[in-house]
Formats: sequence, C-alpha cells, structure tokens
Amino acid sequence: MKRIVLFIGVLVCLSLSAMASGRRFIDKADGKTNVVTTIFPPYDFVREIAGDKVNLTMLLPPGAESHSFEPTPQDIIKIQNADVFIYVGGESDAWVERILKSMDTSRMSIISLMDCVAVVEEEIVEGMQDEEEGHDHGHSHEEESFTIADVKDRALTDWAGEWQSVYPHLLDGTLDPVMEHKAEEGEKTARDYYEQYKTAYATAIDKVSISADSMTFYINGVPTRAQYAYRGTGIIAEDDGSLWVRYKFEAVGSPSKGAPKYIMFSDHLHAPAKTEHFHIYASDKSFDELMADTNPTNYPTYYPASLTKNEIVAEMIGHDHAEEVEYDEHVWTAPQNAKLIVRKIAAVLKERDGANAAVYESNTTSYLAKLDELDASFQELVRSAKRRTMVFGDRFPFRYFADAYGLSYFAAFPGCSTETEASAATIAFLINKIRAEKIPAVFHIELSNEKIADILCEETGAQKMLLHAVHNVSKRDFDGGASYYTLMSRNIQTLREALY
Repeated sequence: MKRIVLFIGVLVCLSLSAMASGRRFIDKADGKTNVVTTIFPPYDFVREIAGDKVNLTMLLPPGAESHSFEPTPQDIIKIQNADVFIYVGGESDAWVERILKSMDTSRMSIISLMDCVAVVEEEIVEGMQDEEEGHDHGHSHEEESFTIADVKDRALTDWAGEWQSVYPHLLDGTLDPVMEHKAEEGEKTARDYYEQYKTAYATAIDKVSISADSMTFYINGVPTRAQYAYRGTGIIAEDDGSLWVRYKFEAVGSPSKGAPKYIMFSDHLHAPAKTEHFHIYASDKSFDELMADTNPTNYPTYYPASLTKNEIVAEMIGHDHAEEVEYDEHVWTAPQNAKLIVRKIAAVLKERDGANAAVYESNTTSYLAKLDELDASFQELVRSAKRRTMVFGDRFPFRYFADAYGLSYFAAFPGCSTETEASAATIAFLINKIRAEKIPAVFHIELSNEKIADILCEETGAQKMLLHAVHNVSKRDFDGGASYYTLMSRNIQTLREALY
C-alpha cells in the first residue's frame, strides 16, 4: 500500500510552531481526559465506555477514505494535546509513527489496535488481484559484500533515537511467530530457537536513548547516562572471507554509575547511515575483551521504541526472510476482537481518570454484553446457513470476521489495497465463481464506488449488497448516531439474505 507522506516534516514543524504560540485545538479547561482516535471504530468504543466524561476527537472526517488519509497541522496538534491516543497500527498508519517520533509522548497513553489482538497476515486468495504486480513488499537485510577499504567511520547520530530491547517481547511470547518462522526455515524446533535467543537477547537494559554525544541506559527501568566518544572500528573476518564491523564508543567525562565504559554497535552496516535495529556489546574492562569474542552467544538487540510489538515481529521475520509480512489491519471486524480492544481502552481510561473509573467499568460491562449478543447472533446465523462463501466486488477487509465464523471468500482486492480497477482476469474469475456456485449476492463495502460489484451483478444476475466494515461512516450516518453495534447488526440481516 502506498501513502503520500512528503509533507509530514512540514506539518510537524507547523504544529510545533502553533503549539509554541499557544494555539490549542482541544479545550481542557473542564479537566476532562483528552482522547484522540484516528478512525471510527475506537472513537465509537470510547463513546460507549466514557460517554461525556472525556473530550473525544476523531481525526478521520466522516465519509473520508481511511487508507488515503492525510493529516493536517491541526490534526498533529490534536495528537500532541492528547492524553490518550488510539490508532490502528500497521502500514496504513506509517504517518502516525513519523509524527509520534517527533513528539514527547512520555505523558501520553498510546493504544495500537493491532497490539490488542492476535493479528493475521493479509491474504491473497485465488483470483484476487494483488495491489500491484511486481510491488516490493519488503526489504532485505542480507549482508552486502564489501572490503575493509569500504568501511567508513560513523557518528553516534547514526543510532540516535529511542530504542527498546526485544528481550521482554521474547519472554512474553510476542516473538513466538519469529521462533516458529525460524523453525520452518532452519533445522531446530521453535522451542530450541527460543532457548537460543533467550541467551542471545538477555539484558537488563530495557531501553536506550541516544543523542549526538550521549547515551542513556534504562537498566531495569532506572536511567543511567554517559557521554561517549568514537574510538574507531573493530572488524571480524569469517572463514569464508565475509566481514563484520563493530563500531566502538568509549564513555568520557564523568559517567553515571552503571553506565558501560566500552560500547560497540553492530547493525549490518559498514558506512554512515541511519540504522533500523542494532546489537550492542558492552564492557567495563576493554574493547579487547569485546573483540575477543568473535562469535558471541549474547547480543542484546534493539528496535525503535515507536514500533509496536507486531511491527517488531514483522521486521524480525523480514530480517530472516528478506520479505516484510503485511498484516491485515481491520482487526475490529470480529466482535471477539472488538471486546479485546474495548477492554484495553477501558483499562487505560480507568488508570488515567480514577475519579470516573466506576462509570467506565459499568459502561464497559454493559457494552461487552452487547458485543456478546452480536457474536452469538453471527455464530447462529452461520451455523444455520445454506452456504458459507462470500464474494466481494471490492476490497476484502473482513479477514478477522471470516476466520472467526468459518466463512470462505473471494474478492477483487485484499483489505488494505488502494486499487479500484480490477484486471480482466480477476473479473472473469469472480464471474465464473458466482455462476458455478450459484452465489446470490455480491458484496461491496462502505464508501466504495461499487463499480466492480455492479459489473459482477450485471453479468450474473446476483444482488448487490453492502456489508459494512465500519472503517468509517458517511456524514449522514454519523449525524444519525450510527455505531459499531448498529452497523454490525445490519450486517446480520444482510448476511442472512445472502447466505440462506
């Protein structure tokens, strides 16, 4: 999926300028918690949980397409002023990551919907047109061949930023898919790889903050800081002639207690460039001690602090496989997932606003009961259905829904595609599928141009129907009080007509 992000830097500058001049777009004079969401589902969940106890803002205007949304300077200021910020995560929200990196978010509670549930990869099923032929879905971290003469000095700014250790994510099970992927590609079991990386990633340094000349280490959550000076490179030659470069930095001045004296970075690069992740080696004795271990079993590994857990998993699998995994972002379409998201939002609101915790708890309990009703209705509908195949003349953002209720599907595009014109081969496949299986209905999603669905219906006599993915609502529906619950309830009747 492609997004236009050329003006993010300009927007950030404008927003910071506006903040400096005292402009605010969310009034907090009433003392309420400011909650900002990017899209409709979490906006509606917060409405159900908090009612008028919070100041609630949705960035995506009603009727707008979420996959092509561009933030304004006012939107960035709204995010900056948020106490709680909720976004989806994933590739569509790359702009969010850039903005959050530019801000001090230490007092902000940030919720990624994709971190609330077990995500699944975006799927290309039979007949479906990929976003674009020959599209590069990933990047390779494979070592580039180079010689000692190619090795260049680097400044600490190459590693500047906020970084998180992957060790806690290994221990809590987040990296299980990475270990399973390694098992598929390698000769060990996933458990064996887990034990190997439990040693490799082990560290007490949870986070690292790096500036132009200093590093702050958070050792079991406690910060310790030192200034560091560059001391050159250490080069390790493998038997096959390949080279590994370690960049050396030494603490100078009066470092805080606990700050390592000698640091070496390894990040698969050999010349100045911003890194995507790195391994770090530390010693209080000497660089010689670090260089003596040419094949270390412990190499604490760090990724940007702005990455969600799922994004780290995708990056790590991409590092092994040279192809980045793209996850389906429409996690809310399954009511079971909606419940998990609601619980997470409620927990954060109760923590931030203890005075209204009882209200949040009561509202959450009532709303979860409604989501249980939705779930039970969908289960009963599918259990009694004549068929379990859906055809979409559109994108398919219902992967989580289909998985939850055992439905199969065929569609023109995957859920996050930005394509609107299907190939002749895709159209022909769907027409043949509808005719062969006597499919009575072709679905489209909200805010679609419906062109592909129209063609399929004209060619087959199938009925065109809206199945609402609730990624956004029209202005009319918004003004009329449409909600996740009401829109998903309409889907029950639509599916009853289509599957029976």
